[in-house]
Amino acid sequence: MYEDIKNIPTIIINGMSKEQILKIMKTIKNMENLPENIIFASITPTSSQWTVEELIKELKQEDIEMKKVTENLKKGVYDNYKKDSK
Repeated sequence: MYEDIKNIPTIIINGMSKEQILKIMKTIKNMENLPENIIFASITPTSSQWTVEELIKELKQEDIEMKKVTENLKKGVYDNYKKDSK
């Protein structure tokens, strides 16, 4: 439902090249008075089959997981990721 996703700032991009997407992301991240935790997404063949609600929920979960990975890598915790990649 909308209530579950209304406070997740998300920008969904479709039909643009990787270079264009990165330029847009950089521009938006440099703008003032926007949430720092904006989630960016580019539509994929898989995500094109999802509802907006499903997509935003999946993106939020991916964002949470990536933040965990980034924090662990900063702390020098690599073992869990090496095991998973084998």
